[in-house]
Amino acid sequence: MKLKKIGILGVIVLLGLTLGGCTLFDNASLTIDEYTKGLPLTISTYTAQGKKIDQIKTNKAYIHTDRTMSETDSNNNQISKVIDIDYGTHRTTHVGSSMIAYSELKNYVDELSHTNVDTRNQEINDNSIPWLSSIYKDFKNQWSGRDSVLLIRSQTGVPIATFVGHSISLHQTGMKSVTKFIIDKRPVFVYRCDYSTYDMDTIKNMK
Repeated sequence: MKLKKIGILGVIVLLGLTLGGCTLFDNASLTIDEYTKGLPLTISTYTAQGKKIDQIKTNKAYIHTDRTMSETDSNNNQISKVIDIDYGTHRTTHVGSSMIAYSELKNYVDELSHTNVDTRNQEINDNSIPWLSSIYKDFKNQWSGRDSVLLIRSQTGVPIATFVGHSISLHQTGMKSVTKFIIDKRPVFVYRCDYSTYDMDTIKNMK
């Protein structure tokens, strides 16, 4: 079993080095860290209306498809949306509601009161514009010199997280409904959410 794990990790490293590119290597490195020792993560779940349900902060987390529920189709793609979050000696099993997990990054939506922007009478697809405009105005100095913005929304389009960085890349996870971003070498896992990335120049010109 130990040799098998070492072999898997070796393949991941070789793929990262062979395919080239900093983001691919960063993803391979983070995958190894998560698989072997866990990642420091803040894990939050949300209602469809964007209200935070709960939050866990841990120094060692590993997110994966629940093995007892794991099913694949004829192309070996995951069917089950049930995921496990292992942290320390604990395990949380999750399915359904929107969830984000991120490491050593600031979620600017948490810093901006949800009452600052009234989205009750707006179309879902329009919610991102006033939110990003308001957040940019409030945190303009903190965002100076950054190049990219990631906006994450609940299943009904309500913004629940905003992250900024010099670079943002998108990666597959092998888990159903889970997308992985890497922002300046730090991971963000997104489960059952809508999301958009923007250049900072676009944010500056939003009204």
